[in-house]
Amino acid sequence: MASRWLHWWSLRQPSMPLKAKGLREGSLYSRVDQAAKEHLLAEDMARWAHQVRLDANAQRHADENAPLPTPDDAKRCLDFALALAEVLFVLPARVTRGITETQKS
Repeated sequence: MASRWLHWWSLRQPSMPLKAKGLREGSLYSRVDQAAKEHLLAEDMARWAHQVRLDANAQRHADENAPLPTPDDAKRCLDFALALAEVLFVLPARVTRGITETQKS
C-alpha cells in the first residue's frame, strides 16, 4: 500500500505539463518561474507548484528518514494536478472554442 502512495507522490511533480507547453530547459524551479513569467501560470499557481515540488523532494531524492506520503498527501496532489491541467490545457481550449463559436455567429 505504501509503495502505491510513494509512486503517486513521485508523479505529482508539475514537470510533465510544463514540458508539454515547451518548457524543457533548466530545473523544475526555473521552469515553473518561466511559466509564470510567460503568463502560462498565475503567480499563485506558480507558488502552489513550488509547494508541491518541495513537498515531493524528500521522497524523490530517497531521503530514508522522510515520512511516507499519506492518502491526504495524495488528495492534495490530485487537487493540484487537476487544477494545473485545467489552467494549462482545459481553459485555453475552452477559450479557443468559444472564440471560434462566436466568430461563426
